Amino acid sequence: METIQTKDAQGRVADAPSGHWVYRALPRSLWPYAQLARWDRPIGWWLLLWPCWWSAALAASAHAKPGAALLSVLPSPLTLLLFLIGAVAMRGAGCTYNDLVDQKIDAQVARTRSR
Repeated sequence: METIQTKDAQGRVADAPSGHWVYRALPRSLWPYAQLARWDRPIGWWLLLWPCWWSAALAASAHAKPGAALLSVLPSPLTLLLFLIGAVAMRGAGCTYNDLVDQKIDAQVARTRSR
C-alpha cells in the first residue's frame, strides 16, 4: 500500500486502499468527499443495506399470492435502489459526524491522523 507522501497518493488518507475505484474513476476534486463518506470502504453501507434488502424481500414475499410468478414475489427495483442510496448516504453521514466529533482523538492515532 502506498503512503500518503508518495506522488500518486497525494490527497488520500493514509490508510486508503490503493487502486480503488474512488481514485481511478472520480476526479481528484471529489476525493475528499468520497474519503469523508468512506466510499472506499463499503462494509459500512453493506451492513446497513443487507437488513433493508432482506426486509424488503420478506415483505414482498408476504404480499405475494400463492402460485404467483417469481417476478411478482421479488421486491420492487425502485425500493431496492432507494435502500441502496439511503444506506450509502447514512453511512457517509455517520462517518462525517464521527470525524467531526473525535478530531482530537484522530489526531493522536497514526492510522487516522490524516483524516
